[in-house]
Amino acid sequence: MTDQVQNAPAPRSPLLTEILPRSYRIAFALVVFAAFLTQAKFIPTIDNNLGPFEVVGMALIGAFLLSPRTRRPLILNPANRAMLAILLVAAISLLNIDADRLGAGLINLAIQLFLVLFLVTLFNVQSQYRVSPERILGLTALALLVVGPWIIVAGLNAQDLVQDVGPFRNRAHMASYMLTAFWIVLMYSQWPRTGWFHRVAAYGGVAMTLYAVAVAGRRSVYLSLVIGLAALGAAVLASSHGRRVRLIVAGLFVVGLIYVMYNYGPRYLPQLGFFQDRVGMIDDRLGSALAVSEEEAAEKSFFALQREGVRHAFTAHPLLGIGWGGFAKSQYSPTGHEVHSTPLRFLAETGLVGLTLYALFMMAVLRSVWISYLAMRNTAYNNSYMVLAVGFSSLTVSYAYNRHITERTFWLLMAVIFAAELFAARVRAAQQLLAEESPPVETSSLAPGAVDDPRHRLPTSHPWPSPSRSA
Repeated sequence: MTDQVQNAPAPRSPLLTEILPRSYRIAFALVVFAAFLTQAKFIPTIDNNLGPFEVVGMALIGAFLLSPRTRRPLILNPANRAMLAILLVAAISLLNIDADRLGAGLINLAIQLFLVLFLVTLFNVQSQYRVSPERILGLTALALLVVGPWIIVAGLNAQDLVQDVGPFRNRAHMASYMLTAFWIVLMYSQWPRTGWFHRVAAYGGVAMTLYAVAVAGRRSVYLSLVIGLAALGAAVLASSHGRRVRLIVAGLFVVGLIYVMYNYGPRYLPQLGFFQDRVGMIDDRLGSALAVSEEEAAEKSFFALQREGVRHAFTAHPLLGIGWGGFAKSQYSPTGHEVHSTPLRFLAETGLVGLTLYALFMMAVLRSVWISYLAMRNTAYNNSYMVLAVGFSSLTVSYAYNRHITERTFWLLMAVIFAAELFAARVRAAQQLLAEESPPVETSSLAPGAVDDPRHRLPTSHPWPSPSRSA
């Protein structure tokens, strides 16, 4: 089957791609590793990070956009278009920003411009070159085998109840970053035809992310994780496709590790005692989310106070908001901090227009992951695509509490989603090409009583033509 796909004539497939050059492979590896170095700053005097991720990202963007080999015009998928519209509205919203917040607003706009360019570059690189999701998944797992022990050692050296966060800026960053990374490496653990080393790296990455999430103490992240695992379990039971045993093994590993950390971990690490205490406070997080009045908010948590500030900002400028990046340290912020909830940030700083565009962006991404899953559920990639679809859906719970639009691992997740979408399209094209060129299967050649069930067919891991046939 692989030979037939590789030797297919060039004019028959619209999805021909080139081999990813070595320079891009190195850039992808550096981007993945740099995504976790949120504490590294090249300009320490500014609040917003300008670190390795931004430097490598700009190098990747510049190299691709300026290369004479880059295909033009560039392709914009629905998520790209939504992000470009968000960038435009964020720029217009600065007309409403307070004068003393204009500098912060321009910095936030520049960050958003970088992320939009990064997103467009990601999709077009993966459209032009052969970038299997497996590459990004594997690189993330390897990065976590470095970042995870770093976090554990930092905690041991601290000898304190609250975990030292290692390469991250703070506990909130570590929790949300590692929750996203958890779903990425769990997807990798289900990728078919991976060797024992890659499987060990995947489960090692899963363990590292779970430990980091546990000791971070972020209750909204706990809630998102529990919802995601429950939804994944329900999806496995309801699905008639894929390899259930492999997913069940992964589920038992995850649940077992959480159980051990919760019940036995505090005996050995004080940070896991902190995890145990924070789990008992999840109901407080739910209560703060349900507080409806200003009086209740005053008695509740940071999140409820921020919500009241957002309400005042929205009342002042309902259409275009108070200006992108204008909430922190403004008269509307009762805590002095920026809005942590991504949807509420869009509502406060870009108004109804920005919130609508953000909703369209999220819907475009959700549609992409679920359509890709439905397209691949009859293949050996069913498990991985199921994890991606359920994982991204459950992450929206975390996004309701935590900022993610500038989170570096969110953009890694977007790279995985784009790669998964394009990979699924290429698998479908390869299968259609084979169906057109292969003679029909004679039922008499099957064993007596055998059924040619398409669910048992395994598409090639690399559904692309040979280099000599590349466009």
